[in-house]
Amino acid sequence: MPITRPAAITLDARALSPASKTEQIIEAFDKLQIGGAVEIVEETDPRALRNEMTQLRPGRFSWDARNLGSNRWSVRLERIDENADAETFLQHAPQFTGAKASTLKELSAQLGERSYKSGDTIFDEGEIWPYLGIVKTGKIIYTLLSPDGKTHTIGERLTHDTLNESGVFDGGGATTRAEALTDTSIVTLPSEAVLHACKNDAELALGFLIAASQARRRSIETVADLAFAHVLQRVAKFLLGYARGSVGMSRGLPGVENLSQAQIAAAAGTVRDMAARALLRLKNANAVELDRGRVKSIDRARLEAFAHNVQAPPV
Repeated sequence: MPITRPAAITLDARALSPASKTEQIIEAFDKLQIGGAVEIVEETDPRALRNEMTQLRPGRFSWDARNLGSNRWSVRLERIDENADAETFLQHAPQFTGAKASTLKELSAQLGERSYKSGDTIFDEGEIWPYLGIVKTGKIIYTLLSPDGKTHTIGERLTHDTLNESGVFDGGGATTRAEALTDTSIVTLPSEAVLHACKNDAELALGFLIAASQARRRSIETVADLAFAHVLQRVAKFLLGYARGSVGMSRGLPGVENLSQAQIAAAAGTVRDMAARALLRLKNANAVELDRGRVKSIDRARLEAFAHNVQAPPV
């Protein structure tokens, strides 16, 4: 039998004041008992909320965000036991939440764990990596390398996010390079074990299908940004993930001050010089504060205006 997920209370974040939105969400989360959940309705990518939760409540929550299209997002935020056993940890990865208890027990017996230092490569593009990875702690970035040596960052992976899904299911090499952005630990499952479990547990297979659909939506958004959004917009959209949900200029979320202009350029799909010009434009508009060329503080409202192309001619 599948494990029953607790009913969630609903919080419509669209109706909350930007000045207090994050505070009210965290307040609602803190009232939950372990196993309780809040379902957040949002109209924009909630990546910044996740980064802020990771800073303020590390290890205490699971995250299942779904882009439903037409500016509709749904986020299930569940309070969890940070000292839970391996079986429970596995259940908090979104693909596994509907799996049978027997499936989770069988898979948890095959879990391994690996640790990586910041900057370490977990696997390279094209490499046959015979595992499904699940991030336990830290942050991982996916990157692509062009023939002329340019790097493009195409996504981040945080706690409970999976790695190498394509390699597991089609048997091919990794579609991207995975690199530890911070010191990281990863739980691993042999690919054959995951395939066997999916063949015998329809709900687990459905979980991976939903995750693949969400990945496709992200890919389409990335392609659309590269095709239609100018560099200034793309840089602003990326930095929004490090903007606190507060009013006015405030210090960016941890990690943003460590991003080089080359890394921001890679995330925005451009070159360093263009990213530097975009950052200078944002600084002059008081959307960000820079310290020796790196982002120190962010005014979320001003940055959103650039991200949504309200006031931003091309760089």
